[in-house]
Amino acid sequence: MPRNNLPRSRTVLGLLPIWWSIAILFVSTGATCLPKRSIPEFQPTQLFQSPPSVEQLAEVLNRSNTIQSLQSNSVAVRVNNELNLNANLTWLRPKYFRMTGTVAGFKGFDLGSNNEAFWMSVRSGMTPELYFARHDLFDAQINRRILPVSPIWIIEALGINSLDTYQMVQAPVTQADGLWQITTSVPSPSGNYLRTLVIDPLYGLTRQVFLRDPSGRLIANAFQSDHQYYGAVQTSLPHKIKIQLIPGSNDPPLELDLTVGSYVVNGMNGDPGTQFTFPSTSGHQVINLVELTNGDPQAIVSPPVAPPQAFPRASYRGVPWDSAIVR
Repeated sequence: MPRNNLPRSRTVLGLLPIWWSIAILFVSTGATCLPKRSIPEFQPTQLFQSPPSVEQLAEVLNRSNTIQSLQSNSVAVRVNNELNLNANLTWLRPKYFRMTGTVAGFKGFDLGSNNEAFWMSVRSGMTPELYFARHDLFDAQINRRILPVSPIWIIEALGINSLDTYQMVQAPVTQADGLWQITTSVPSPSGNYLRTLVIDPLYGLTRQVFLRDPSGRLIANAFQSDHQYYGAVQTSLPHKIKIQLIPGSNDPPLELDLTVGSYVVNGMNGDPGTQFTFPSTSGHQVINLVELTNGDPQAIVSPPVAPPQAFPRASYRGVPWDSAIVR
């Protein structure tokens, strides 16, 4: 994707905090009810009768590597413990992600990623806002504004966690409740991040995920519960997830509570080639997160001054998978 096709900025406006934008958008939405499946065959079973070795635990966690895609049209999202909305979620390796919500038949928010860039679009009053960044430029930054991680990190929060024992920074730490803390180094262009998985060693599933930047500051965490077992991929995924994102520069944190009704695993409805295209920038106030973090005065563009061009459609290479696994 040529860099000169990126949305550009020419003027600076007051930047409404993104979390207030979401609050204004969804303040009138009601509670969401999802179908609850509590069938015994879907419940995780105890895999080990005594604490396993780290290598045995890694083998169980790494089974999630067989998951190539996830899709759900039954996601309830609660924003900052106040606001409820419905959402659809789609993910495809390696960097394709999209979660969208609608209000009164109109798209209210759009959080997505493709191989080139990621974005977050929300509506605030008369002018919708579109935040975006290229992956390569964003990954080279720390103390990031608005979003401390790209939407791809949400996949780890959803339970798609692998464990490379060679990246462990210390031996597992056993908590008072018997859960293990395993911390690994995560190399990046901006330095080494630290990821801590809190794992139930007997069931071989994650309960919490913590991510710290190279300075040691906590920037994201997730608490996972209500796991359900997907036999075809031998993996238990949490269906209730509480996510907290903590950006830098005194930007307010964002808390998302997700409840997933059901997943389609390794199969997708719709055309993957069109599901992960960058949204139209027409009529949006566009904010380049990389430039915003750098303090660039051209980080924000107002549509009445210079309507930016749409981000080019991302190319898609077909990823083969077997028939859909639907529960």
